[in-house]
Amino acid sequence: MKKIEYLKELLDFLEYHNRMAPFPMYDTEYVSAIRKQLEHMDKNINYDELPTVACRHCNSLGLQVDELDNDICMRCGSINEINIFPDYYSYDLFLLNEENEDY
Repeated sequence: MKKIEYLKELLDFLEYHNRMAPFPMYDTEYVSAIRKQLEHMDKNINYDELPTVACRHCNSLGLQVDELDNDICMRCGSINEINIFPDYYSYDLFLLNEENEDY
C-alpha cells in the first residue's frame, strides 16, 4: 500500500500548492494524471505483495521491456540479467543484507 499512500500524499501536496499560489505551480495535466491513476488503481490490491523484479548487477528496479521482450536495466544497461523476488519486502530485506555484507 506504500504506492497508493505515496500517490495520495503527492496529490495532496500538489493540489495544496496549486491552490495557494496565484497561478498553478505544478502542471495541471500532471496533477490530473495522478488523480486518474489513483482512481484507476484497485484499492483491494496490495502492490507491495506483487512480485518485484530487479537488476542482478546493480539491484535497480528501473527496468524496461523492449519490443523483443528483453529486460533492460536503465541504470547499468544489462540485458535479461534479473532477480525476481516474491514481494517488495523480500527485495528490501535482500538490499539490507547486501549492505551489511559490504561492511
